[in-house]
Amino acid sequence: MHPSSRFIPFALFAFALSFFLAGCGGGRQLESEPAVALGPNGKPLPLMMAKGGFFNGSLLAEILLSQSRGRGGFHPAPVHGLPAADDDSASNDDIKITPEMIDEMRTRRAESPLPPIVMWLQLTSTAGQPLKVEIVDFKSDLGSFAVQPEQVALTPGQSVEAEPMISRLGVTSLEIPVTVTLRLNGKTETHVLTLRPVDNTDKPPAKP
Repeated sequence: MHPSSRFIPFALFAFALSFFLAGCGGGRQLESEPAVALGPNGKPLPLMMAKGGFFNGSLLAEILLSQSRGRGGFHPAPVHGLPAADDDSASNDDIKITPEMIDEMRTRRAESPLPPIVMWLQLTSTAGQPLKVEIVDFKSDLGSFAVQPEQVALTPGQSVEAEPMISRLGVTSLEIPVTVTLRLNGKTETHVLTLRPVDNTDKPPAKP
């Protein structure tokens, strides 16, 4: 491939990337990483928890929120349809900027530059028989999530934890309502569980 034709995809990618990063403070500022994620009061983000019962108390749902131990700062993933920065195989004809790409870029501009936070959903059976629970919905101001796995099988007394859910939208309150919808034996229940800071005296083990 001629060097000039290889340059075109990178130029388009750089232009698109700069479009949705514009107004975020410049590249050097984006690369700086705060030591901890800050809560809405300017203090370090505390560990937060919510819990509630479903289906007449036969199922306990617990949500835990904490700062991610992953790399902080705003590091956008590649936009679908645009080549990665190190992809030298794409040609100019392969790249078409669509309205969907522009919408995704604008959405990412609204994301917080703070390190991400992580939430976990744990379900515990208090029933005397096996349960097969479907996680229908999980949404809050931190985003709407498709919890994985979608279905959880529980034996009596067993606890199962879903995969971690990561949000970059930023914590703006120390009370975060989370709407959780579960389905059991064809019956659907929705409850709002409110995340609040965990007291040090009742602090659960830290997540990895």
